[in-house]
Amino acid sequence: MRAPTIAVSLLIAASCREPPPPPPTPVDPRIDLAGAPTPPPVPAFGGPVAEPPVPETAQERFAQALTGHRRKSYVGDLPDLRTRGVVRVLTRNNSTSYFLYKGVEAGFDYELASWIADEMKVRLEMVVAPTQRELVPWLLDGRGDLILAGLSTSAARADRVHFTRPYIQTPWVVVVKKPAAEKKGKRESTPPPTPTPRSLEELAGKDVVVKPSSGAMKRLRGFEIPGLVARAAQETEESEDLLDDVGDGKAFACVIEERIAKVELLHRDDLEIALTLPGGDDDAALAVRKEDALLHEFLEKFLEQNYKGTRWNLTWRRYHSWKDETRAVRNDELRGDRDGRITPWDEDFKRVGADHDVDWRLLAAQCYQESRFDAQARSRFGAIGVMQFLPTTAKELGCADPLEPRAAITCGGRYVGKLAKRYTEDEIALKDRVRFALAAYNAGPGHLDDARVLAKTQGLDHNRWFGNVETAMLLLSKPRYYETAAHGFARGEETVRYVSEIQTRYDAYVGLAQP
Repeated sequence: MRAPTIAVSLLIAASCREPPPPPPTPVDPRIDLAGAPTPPPVPAFGGPVAEPPVPETAQERFAQALTGHRRKSYVGDLPDLRTRGVVRVLTRNNSTSYFLYKGVEAGFDYELASWIADEMKVRLEMVVAPTQRELVPWLLDGRGDLILAGLSTSAARADRVHFTRPYIQTPWVVVVKKPAAEKKGKRESTPPPTPTPRSLEELAGKDVVVKPSSGAMKRLRGFEIPGLVARAAQETEESEDLLDDVGDGKAFACVIEERIAKVELLHRDDLEIALTLPGGDDDAALAVRKEDALLHEFLEKFLEQNYKGTRWNLTWRRYHSWKDETRAVRNDELRGDRDGRITPWDEDFKRVGADHDVDWRLLAAQCYQESRFDAQARSRFGAIGVMQFLPTTAKELGCADPLEPRAAITCGGRYVGKLAKRYTEDEIALKDRVRFALAAYNAGPGHLDDARVLAKTQGLDHNRWFGNVETAMLLLSKPRYYETAAHGFARGEETVRYVSEIQTRYDAYVGLAQP
């Protein structure tokens, strides 16, 4: 008879224990939880997460303060992504995946990522891994939620992730320099041009360069052809760089994806595809952590419903087939990610930013938000120019001609700097002073003051924007709250979107454009 007594005792004891605490609710990584220390990064795959370099200049310190949320590491499945309101997509910076063109994020993989984020109803954050080899470790370390970078399912470390069905299928091709055309009437004794190789055996003894972590390297090694040695490129090099090496004579040939070779050869006549590697197409797929089953299921359904549909095909052609568009995005002067220009007025933004302790890339991001870099932009409310000043505001700021970009940028930058200095209490971090300045620029300082007062009465932190003052700003469009506010009704949703979108674009500019 003791067994039932013992069992009952155990049940009673179990019922008296306190239940385990619920797991913490995921939040937007841009929100700083008051009193909560920054969580340590997820243990890194293959080593500790590298600390960011110590900033040396005012611009670097500014950027590190405003984009610190991008260095947070965390993991979670689809419900966690939706709760946080953001999906972080790991990719590479190249002319087909992700790049900056005239200040706008672009690329085939970027457009697919935007589409996926819209379907999830979350904000998109693109995360550029320094090399292709680091895509998988960064995913496992919690620095991103999925990989969308044309990653081969046979690439290095591919066995550590869960791939979707392929979204790109393309063979590997060998690209060489075209034989020089013989000039008519030239009779000097010159060596005959090297014939274009038509088999892998003809590449024996030649300098063939390949991305080391690609599926092509693995396939070449498997052929075991005597004398055929593939030289590993630098991990930071992309397919375009390998083509340049061949064109410049630094390598005899390179092996890259056919889809990229065909796009690049639309714009240069010095190279040609010599042959295709045996073994069929290489599959590229999206990748997630193996434990993120719901996210994997979501991506599979996305591909099932959209792969090679009308929108998909148009997006593919934009980056792979249309000669004029693909030529335009290879213009380095317009590629901010290749030391080119973000805007037509970069030097003015840099000058004004330095004068008022604001990163010029933030001012450029704000300018895009205001006018899409259109010097003649006019809003339905009467705001004009690249910085969208109302005539009365322009007069107050001493801007004689708000339609003249240099004058407008000078006054706009000065105004942002002035607004940021308005919030200099010790408790307000630099990043929140800047976010307050942007909110005040959009809604007016009075409405921001109202939102900070309301945040305090709602038990929120009146010194933090994300998750706090922005929440109060939304309430100022409701009679219950704006009727007692000093400055009345405010278009809170517009201001919240304004600050969030500028922050997101600034994150991209910091990730892709030099300070």
